Amino acid sequence: MTTVEKASERLWRRLNFFGVLAGILTLLLPFSGAWWHLTLGTDGGIFSILASPFEFKFLIFNKQISTAEAVQLSPLLWWLCLAFKLCYAYFGAALLAGSLLSLSEKHAESAETLVRFSSLKLLWLVAAFVVVLFIATFLLNSTTQLMGGAISRNFSMPHIVENGIFTMSSGNFRISAPINEGFTSTFAVAIIASALGIASRIYQKRISSV
Repeated sequence: MTTVEKASERLWRRLNFFGVLAGILTLLLPFSGAWWHLTLGTDGGIFSILASPFEFKFLIFNKQISTAEAVQLSPLLWWLCLAFKLCYAYFGAALLAGSLLSLSEKHAESAETLVRFSSLKLLWLVAAFVVVLFIATFLLNSTTQLMGGAISRNFSMPHIVENGIFTMSSGNFRISAPINEGFTSTFAVAIIASALGIASRIYQKRISSV
């Protein structure tokens, strides 16, 4: 192997591939759709919720509430989702920049700082999102119990991934509809990006120690 080839190989070993991939995915995730959905009725015919840290959408009879209506209904939630979008786009850009800067020995310290700062941010967001879902479904279950059995389901909460039947009854009136809850493929991408973020942090330490 020639000297040029050896130098080229050393250079590529300094590139934090894990961080590059994690940074790109983190940049894309805020604009990639919901992480979790709840659908009441077949094909979302009655009511649907699409949720992620970056958006929260309601669909009634397959009609989505417009952005203006969403702001009017819950301005705090809308601004919070926008803030998360901007923050995680920034974290993704920082991770991508740090991973690329690791190629340069001159900017090695800055690269390590950027990767250390941004590599675990998505992991904490994924964990917090799952915790919030569990809390929300637990509160929903508590609410239905307080309603004295007027609303029942054929499975118990808290569940965040489930297929079942939602039943509401009052006197002689009774209505049932299929209900589906679960994570989307975008959430799987978030899990992968989180794992890559952890790997990028570990690999960056290895680069810095060389």
